[in-house]
Amino acid sequence: MIKVLFVCLGNICRSPMAQFVFKNMIAEKGLQDKFEIDSAATEGYNELCHAGIHHGTKEMLKSMHIPFEEHYSRQIRPQDYDYFDYILAMDDTNIEDIQLITGIDKSGKIHRLLDFSTHPRNIKDPWYTGNFDETYWDIVEGCETFLQKLNFYKPSNK
Repeated sequence: MIKVLFVCLGNICRSPMAQFVFKNMIAEKGLQDKFEIDSAATEGYNELCHAGIHHGTKEMLKSMHIPFEEHYSRQIRPQDYDYFDYILAMDDTNIEDIQLITGIDKSGKIHRLLDFSTHPRNIKDPWYTGNFDETYWDIVEGCETFLQKLNFYKPSNK
C-alpha cells in the first residue's frame, strides 16, 4: 500500500482538493486498494476551530463531478513523516514548514506536487487568489504526473 499525504497551509483548499482528485483518479483506474490517501495543514489554526473544506473547493469538486466527503483540517504531525511514503506539498513554503514540524527530509519523501510535471512549480493558494479553476487544473496535472511517476498512469495521446 502506497501512503500519500497532501499538504498545504490550512488544509481547507488545496490539499483536500488534491486528496479527493487523487482518490477519484485512482478509483477510476481501480487502484483504490493500492493507496491510502489523506491531507493535512502546516498550520494548526483551522484544526483548532474544526474548519472543514472551503466552499470554493467544494464547488469546484462538485462542478467537476469529483466525489468528496466532509474533511476537517488537521495539522501535520512529526509521526506522519514515518507513516507516509510520499508527502506532497503545494508550494515551497509548505515544504519548509513541513520540515520544521517533521524534521529534515532524510528519506526523500517530501516533494511539491508539481515537481513530477514537465513544468515544476508551486500551486497557488485560491484562498488568496480566488482562482479555484487554476488550482484545480494544476492539481490534476500534479496527480496525473505523480501517478505516471509511480507507473500507474499513461497519458492519452491528444
